Amino acid sequence: MSRQPKRSLAWPPAWKSGDMPLTAEVRHRPRPLGQKGTLMTRCLAVGLPVASSCSGRGSCAKCLVRVLSGWGALAPMNAHEARVLARNGAAPDERLSCQARVAKAGADIRITTGYW
Repeated sequence: MSRQPKRSLAWPPAWKSGDMPLTAEVRHRPRPLGQKGTLMTRCLAVGLPVASSCSGRGSCAKCLVRVLSGWGALAPMNAHEARVLARNGAAPDERLSCQARVAKAGADIRITTGYW
């Protein structure tokens, strides 16, 4: 039986020239995130845990993140996300990471959550 080599996470990731990475605040320190998909998939791509019990369908609100800066660079929330946020009493600066997407490439967006 051949053993698979351990996968290692290259840190920091190699960004394309001119790209400004989306960052997460982890223990008050910025950490670059992946460049594709929702905020959740970008976090998972670099090994940051994201709480979820609905597999990213936007119904449990466990993946809630606080947007520290760059709110305007995110795509507007859809009606489903707005209902889930209202039902869970989310603050005005919070989004579901499984639903929120970056609308402006190269924008400076910083997010955090209570369990990082």
